[in-house]
This record gives sequence, structure tokens and C-alpha cells, in this order.
Amino acid sequence: MKNIEKVVIPVIIIVIITMLGIYYISKEYEKRQSEKRAEQMAEEEAEQSGEDLVDPDELLYETMAMLVGKNEEEGTLKFLAIDNDRLFELEYTGSTPILGRYGDMLTIDQIMLGEILDVSYSLHNKELVSLRISSDAWTFTDVTRFTINEEEHRMDIAGSTYKLPKTSIVSYGNELASFMDVTNVDTLTVKGYGRRVCSIIVQRGHGYVRLQNDSYFEGGWIEIGQEIIKTVTEEMLIPVPEGSYHVRLTNKGYAADEDIIVERDKETLIDLSEVDIKEVAIGHVAFSILPDFAQLYIDGEMTDYDERIALEFGIHRIHVECAGYRNVDTNIRVSDKYANVDITLEKEGENTSSSSTAKTTAKTPTATPSATVTPAPSTTNMIDGNVIAPLRNAPTPTPYHGDSSSSTTATGTTSATDGSSSTAAGIISDTQKMYIECPEESEVYIDGIYVGIAPVTFVKPSAGSHVITLSRNGYITKSYTVYVYGDDRDVTLSFSDLVEDHTDDHKDDHDDDEDD
Repeated sequence: MKNIEKVVIPVIIIVIITMLGIYYISKEYEKRQSEKRAEQMAEEEAEQSGEDLVDPDELLYETMAMLVGKNEEEGTLKFLAIDNDRLFELEYTGSTPILGRYGDMLTIDQIMLGEILDVSYSLHNKELVSLRISSDAWTFTDVTRFTINEEEHRMDIAGSTYKLPKTSIVSYGNELASFMDVTNVDTLTVKGYGRRVCSIIVQRGHGYVRLQNDSYFEGGWIEIGQEIIKTVTEEMLIPVPEGSYHVRLTNKGYAADEDIIVERDKETLIDLSEVDIKEVAIGHVAFSILPDFAQLYIDGEMTDYDERIALEFGIHRIHVECAGYRNVDTNIRVSDKYANVDITLEKEGENTSSSSTAKTTAKTPTATPSATVTPAPSTTNMIDGNVIAPLRNAPTPTPYHGDSSSSTTATGTTSATDGSSSTAAGIISDTQKMYIECPEESEVYIDGIYVGIAPVTFVKPSAGSHVITLSRNGYITKSYTVYVYGDDRDVTLSFSDLVEDHTDDHKDDHDDDEDD
């Protein structure tokens, strides 16, 4: 019996000790599991409350991107990444730092659509941390000599060619537009990276000048500031850069002057029945032409130039021709009493940069006011008093280094251009046509010249860029730039419907038209 007790009692003690050990171990395990669950719950709660569990600097992302959208009500900005064309949206607040290229503080209103920026934002919550106008991007301002070729994805700026990818945007005011919305009278800001154009911002837009009761001046000339010179045709609607202008019309020895203000996307009416018409002064112009047996035509009429020719102040069309020589076609502006025009024709086949040269010289006889003849190009475009031979956005521009084809020998005179550039109103042939199908019932103008009511058919214009303008009472006038190829095909175009104009000014103009 005693032997059994000696065996059983130790076993019972061992079992009791083992059970106690297991009990305490299980309690410790449960305690640790509870602490672990508590830590997990704390982490989850911290994430839900927005508390960062890692260094915030490790969540920042920086990239170069273009601003393509603003939503101030929701406080969001849309960007297009320059490196991979990725579109993304970020939130911003009024305290978000926005810096200029040189570190100056800006507001979001000062950042235009199309601006290229260095963007820093949080990957964690997609919040914008900072914006800065990128110093790695390039900017061209005051661009007036350009061509946009959307089909070939290129843009020519003052003779240099840049890529124009599909992701490039056009910004007109605070809205995105299309390449067709840009006209040759607009002034642009172009932004890009490398050889790529990223954005085109219309820096100075255009409005329109409409002539009314202009029958007396048809066939004469209209000068709008120093930028636009055109032959007056019936029912003109001329796209004009926004700004203030002095307008002068001349024809048959008479002139009319008017000061106007052109606003963006609005029409300015010049009613010539309400403008004083006065007789213009006469200038006496001496022509010196080599070879001296060449024929001179002034305003379409052959003219003997052995003696000074009396010409009315204003614009006159000049054509000089001679067998075996290249023709000269230009326009001159007579604005003083006496002047000389020197023209030298070049022989056909000579390898020169231009066809012929023409030079004007202002003479100052004793006690006589100085005379000035200012030749203007056949394209009827002048910028700040300087003759520009091609259209401002001619289809194939070349670098402009001044007019190497001619010279000027007196202050206040401007060299004449050759006749190599076709006018905007020129045509390719009488057989090819252009069709404008819609918007129906809209007045259609090409380069300011009225061609009819849509749907309308007219002669296909010369190869190059042309501005199609659509106008209708009660609607906002709209212009589009189209490129015409010099082939034997007809051109058919359709445009979006015009937008109704609810402004009081337009309604008043509409009422006046109905009264007339």
C-alpha cells in the first residue's frame, strides 16, 4: 500500500503542476493576442482618421504637366503629364503655394489653361502640394507668323518647324478650343518642351468689322490701322485683331475716316452713310523703272511714266511687266505731295531670292513737305508699318530676315515686295469649287469677302490657309481657319451650328438692321 502511495502522489503532483503551467501559458497567449488585436485596431483607426504612419515626404510625387482643366467650385485641377500623356486630377486649396518661373507668388486665376508646370502632389490622398511654372519648358509670346498643319502634326513658327502631337491643346480665354478656331489675325503664346508644341494660347483674339452702305467705296481700299489693307467688296465682314483702330476708306478721289474699337468675338459696324466723306489730296509720284521700256500699270490701267503721275492719297495697285523679265506686283500707299518709286526688274532664269526689286525714295524739295510712298504687299498685310510678304500664317513660311529683295533710302519709306505671293482672294481655277453645307442660313465669308448664304458654292480659293467666317442675326459670329490644297479636287466643308447671342448689344444691332 505504501509502495502505491509513493508512486501515485508524485504523479498527481506532476499532473497538477503541468495543468497549472498549461493554464498560465494559455492566459499569456490570450493576453498577447489581445494586445496584437488592439494594435491592429489602433492602426486601422489611425488610417481611417487620416493619420500618416509613414514619413509624408516618402509619399510626394513630382512631375512636369500641362494644366488642361479647372473646376474652382469643386477645388480640382486636371493635368496632362508631359512625359507619358497621363491625365490625372488633383485637389487644391486656397493655401496651396503657386509660384511663377522666378518664385513669385501667383493665384490660380493667373495660371492659364495650357501652362506647363512643375507639379508636386501627395500619392496618399491626391492633394496638390505645390505648383510652379516650369523653367524647363519654352514659351514664345506675340507669335503672328505661324502655320498649323493638323493633318501632318506640325506647326511652323517664324520658319522653324515643331511637332504638334494629338495631345496638344488650344486655349481660347478660359476654355479649350480647336486648331480651326485659330485665325491668321490672332496673336498667340505657344508653349512646348523640346521640339514639341504642347499648347497654343490665343493671347490676342479677333473680332469683326462689318461695312454697311459701302457701295460708293466698292473697288476702293479699306485700311484698318497698320495691320489690314483690303480691297472693298460688297457686304464685307473682316476678321480684325481686338483693339482700337483708325479706319480709312478711299476711292475715286474721296475718303472716309472712322475710329473704332474691336472686341473679341463681336462685330463692329461702320455705317458709311453716317460718316463724313471728304475729297482726298493728290500726290505726285515719279517712277524710275529698269529696263526703261517696261510697261507700268496703276490700278489696272497702263500708264505713261515719263513724267510725275498725279495719284490720290491712299493705296494703289502697281504692276510692271516686260518680256524676258520677271513681273513686279505690289501696292503703294501715297501719303505726301511728292515721292519717287524706283523699280528694277530681274531677268527670267536668274537665281535670286526674289523676282524683282522696288525702292521708294522720299524727296524733300525746298519749302515742300516731305513725300512718302509706302508700298504694301500684294497680300495686303502690314504689321506695325513693316511690309510682310507672305500672309502671317502662310502655308509654307520661310525665315524672315527683312526684305532682301529691296532697299529703302529714306526714313519713313518702306520697301515694296514682289508679286510671288498669291492674294487671299485668288483662285486656283474656274472649275474647282468649294461647298459650305452648314450651318444653314448663315452668311458665309472667305477672308472677309461675302460669298453667299449656306448652303453655298463658290470658286475654290488659292492654295493655303483661309479664314471662313459664319454670321447670322441673333447668333455669335464664328471664324475657322481651313487649309486648301492646290489640287484638282473640290472642297466640301460643314461646321457646327452657331451659338445664340443673348447680349443686349447684339439685340440692339439686330433691331437696327430690321428697321433699315
